[in-house]
Amino acid sequence: MRNTDYYSLSQLSTSTVTGTTACSFVPKRSSLARLFREDPGVKGCGWFAPYREQRFHVLGNVIRVLFHVIFAPLASIPFGDALGNAVYNFVRRDWFGERLDTPHAVLRYPPPSTPLIEKSLDSGSDISLPVATSDPDVYESLSYKPRWMLEVTIRNGQYTSHKQINWVADEVGPSYRYTAISYDMESASELFSKAGKHAEDPSPEGKKWSLADRKRISKQLLIEYCSANRDRQVPLDRTEFIWLDEFCVSEEGEGNSYRDADELRTERKEELGRLTDIFRGAHTVVVFCQETGCDHTTLGCRWGQRLFTLGEILHANKVQRMTRKTMPGKDAKSTSFLYSESAQSFRERMMHHAAQANKWHLHALLRQSNNSGSETWQSAIHALMVEAIRRDKETKYRNHELLAQGLNGLLPRRAHVRHLTGKDGWADLSWLLELNQGFYNMATLAAVCSLNDSPKSGNGWLGPPVEPKAGQERLEPLVTAFPMVAKEETTCLNIVGAENIGLYPSPRRDGKALYRNPALMRMKIISTALLVTSWITGIILLIVALAQVFQLIPQNFQANPSSNLAQAGGLLMYLSSIVFVIFRLITGTWHLERNGWVFLSEGRMNDGQKGDLAWGSRPELVLGQIDDDLGTLAEWGERQMAPKWDSPTGGMKGHLVDLRAGIKVRVVVTGRPNSMVVLALHGSGVTYMLLNRPRGVGQVAEKLGMANLPPFTLAITKKGGSVRVGIASESPEKKKGFWSFLWSGNGHLDFRF
Repeated sequence: MRNTDYYSLSQLSTSTVTGTTACSFVPKRSSLARLFREDPGVKGCGWFAPYREQRFHVLGNVIRVLFHVIFAPLASIPFGDALGNAVYNFVRRDWFGERLDTPHAVLRYPPPSTPLIEKSLDSGSDISLPVATSDPDVYESLSYKPRWMLEVTIRNGQYTSHKQINWVADEVGPSYRYTAISYDMESASELFSKAGKHAEDPSPEGKKWSLADRKRISKQLLIEYCSANRDRQVPLDRTEFIWLDEFCVSEEGEGNSYRDADELRTERKEELGRLTDIFRGAHTVVVFCQETGCDHTTLGCRWGQRLFTLGEILHANKVQRMTRKTMPGKDAKSTSFLYSESAQSFRERMMHHAAQANKWHLHALLRQSNNSGSETWQSAIHALMVEAIRRDKETKYRNHELLAQGLNGLLPRRAHVRHLTGKDGWADLSWLLELNQGFYNMATLAAVCSLNDSPKSGNGWLGPPVEPKAGQERLEPLVTAFPMVAKEETTCLNIVGAENIGLYPSPRRDGKALYRNPALMRMKIISTALLVTSWITGIILLIVALAQVFQLIPQNFQANPSSNLAQAGGLLMYLSSIVFVIFRLITGTWHLERNGWVFLSEGRMNDGQKGDLAWGSRPELVLGQIDDDLGTLAEWGERQMAPKWDSPTGGMKGHLVDLRAGIKVRVVVTGRPNSMVVLALHGSGVTYMLLNRPRGVGQVAEKLGMANLPPFTLAITKKGGSVRVGIASESPEKKKGFWSFLWSGNGHLDFRF
């Protein structure tokens, strides 16, 4: 492998891939053929129509060659190209698009009153925004008291009756302790079925049970709890205060069966928002699942896989394990047993099983719960986010409508339940994290989030997170990220101090390879020396001819007439320039530009982009036909234990290729990226977010994928102010041309600066 300016890449993998994707066949072509018709998938050097599939591609190359031949003396001087590029870049520079907009803080406008983004400072237009206060009420105060409770009567060790009481209004709470039951509804349903009972109501749309059936199922669990065998002696006749969700999240009584459905839903939602505090305030938390002999501490327990398990057990004071056991005998009946232990001991065993299963985020949460302060807030909140999203996904809540409600109360700052609408779980999560901006940098969450199946979900950047594995646990944010209000009343991720690397849509032919490609260094020295020698000789002949014209040299020393010397000198300079320029043009067809990173898709993307080519799963095979020095690429990936993000439905495989260092990185994207922004140190590399970043100020970039690249890439990033990532606009504003900016709509030049 050739040398690189950064460091030796001898340790990188160059292993072959057995199952390769079919790639386009690009035959090796002569330099003369490339001079007039470029290879497929490569951007040529023509002045217009640089791709071979464009209509006037050959014409653009012919005009370029003719210009260089006709004006060979000028074209042979590198200063001529530099001057032309400077003029071209000056004309194309967007001097008129640098005015800023003024986005609003997310917390200033609580949901659902999110405002539109303001226009430019110079627009002069009035913006109609919702009324906001300088100190909006966004924080929920601690509220650990449940509103309602069940007063359960037990006689002779069996359930007799229950009634709902107002735990706050009746002032029962300060005098009595209560028990909270944590369970899996599927397990309670099995218990309900084994008791010979069945659902009586039809299933509502999108739900498995009606509210009435859920109460019937929960009541069977309550009956089982009251009659369970206990490891500690309790009176057979007693009264217990029990919090059971289906009976305690809304008010019961006469007339409540005819209540408005929306009102009932709002009341249930508000009480569920206190779930973490309710279980924190309980004297005992009873844990139940239907599996025989389960102690509820393993990851196979259905109770332990729930999202709400985190809020119910992390702050529990005392635990009773309600376990089903099969009694010996002919009938082999299953009976429930209650085993009491400290919550810390229970979490210790959960932590042990989490470590055995490599669930390190769950392990960190349990360790933080048992030993407060063992984790920083940044680490603890990140572990909580990843673990909660994973649990929510595994329990089929793919829209994550209850995600923020399950987390509310576990973070340093809690949200008002009314602000967690439940319509968009990702938006609720974003709001909850912004409330905790002093404790958590969202760049770490963005670094581990995969792509969603739907590009509009997750506010355009949130998605299923990757879990930590050996070699991938190092995660240090390199930027600061937080949500902000973008256009069309949506919330996007604002990455402050963004460092970017541009991505080329296709490789570009290096028309100046003779000047800057190290492989042509010897040819450059020899050809330049011959050109300079020819020019010096021609200049000497011109000087001699001029001296003869002005009679500075005696006539007896004249070997030839002055006109012949001038013609010979000029012809020598012109012909040598033509030969040099043609040689430079030909060498310009040998190599590709070594100017950074390019995205190469395995198959055709069919997105209308010029140069669309199927590069296959081993792009070096195609690149080697286009540029001999790129026939071998080192791969950054498995050998470096780079993280792998989940692939979305419809994702397209491809490679990020560094043509300068000769490295390739496998990626999965939902479109063709044109930029990547730094997020965090991740494992042995640096994690980037792949973006489709539109031109112009104040535009929102679209997340297209994730990639982990070598650390040396930080040396070639470009510093920026901020990058906004969110849902892409369906009809992006077209960028105006240079002359459109100069000429205002009233027919006069606009010179306002």
